[in-house]
Amino acid sequence: MRRWLGLALFVVPACARPAAPVAPPAVAAVAAQARGAESPAPAVVERVDASAQELFAAAQVEGVFVLRSLTTGEQIVSDARLAGVGELPASTFKIPNALIALERGVLGGADASLPWDGVEREGPREWNRDHTLASALRDSTVWFFQEVARRVGPEAMQASLKAFAYGNADIGGGIDRFWLSGQLRISPREQVEFMSRLHRRALPVAPAHCALVEHMLTRAQAPGWSWRGKTGLTEHDGLAVGWLVGLAERGPSTWAYALMIRTPEKELERLIPLRVDLARRLLVRFGALPEAAGQ
Repeated sequence: MRRWLGLALFVVPACARPAAPVAPPAVAAVAAQARGAESPAPAVVERVDASAQELFAAAQVEGVFVLRSLTTGEQIVSDARLAGVGELPASTFKIPNALIALERGVLGGADASLPWDGVEREGPREWNRDHTLASALRDSTVWFFQEVARRVGPEAMQASLKAFAYGNADIGGGIDRFWLSGQLRISPREQVEFMSRLHRRALPVAPAHCALVEHMLTRAQAPGWSWRGKTGLTEHDGLAVGWLVGLAERGPSTWAYALMIRTPEKELERLIPLRVDLARRLLVRFGALPEAAGQ
């Protein structure tokens, strides 16, 4: 078993790597001010569209896709039951972790850095160096966000997760492990609700911090559209779980989405490219991204 795979990954095809440089905090603040504070959310109306299940079946995985239009409130779920199942968030937790660190003053912005401790870790070689918040989020650097969580501390972390209404908000299992192998659980529906609140600036976080983290999630973009998201990968109880959670913007419309796929633990590595491919295909299928996105 390759331990680093069970922790977190942001390994994606080169074409899906974030295409745009991270905006400095000042630029992010301007963007947040332009969008304003919390905007009213349309009522969520959910419908089941099981057509996505054919893609999961073809890939030989158990999976669910949740897509919410932040413009109309329509929410599509491919499997109503699985959309409500809580799972370890794995590296998708780097999104709230970054927000909390910025809001609590643990990190001062995208360029805030932490020194590498010199310990060679099994995993992507990019992990074994100094990192900034921007590079650690891009490379999904586990040690960086573990140190961030330690600096935030249990009391502040617990309070923030409860304020965010983030899944079950349970930090049992250790301050630097609870999202990797501890008690924290969040469902695909809850992931979409969290991303919706992030985009609407409806979290108890400064709009500038929301805007900055959202920008740092950019995977690909071109005139007229953008694709933002964070991967996650973990294993427990004989299962491998893969995530991709984020936002898609096309023209005047924005969507929040969450893809979760599961296989037997022995097939974990197969989920690394598959979660990205399936999410892209489903976002294209439902009109949230153009065919060219991520290619």
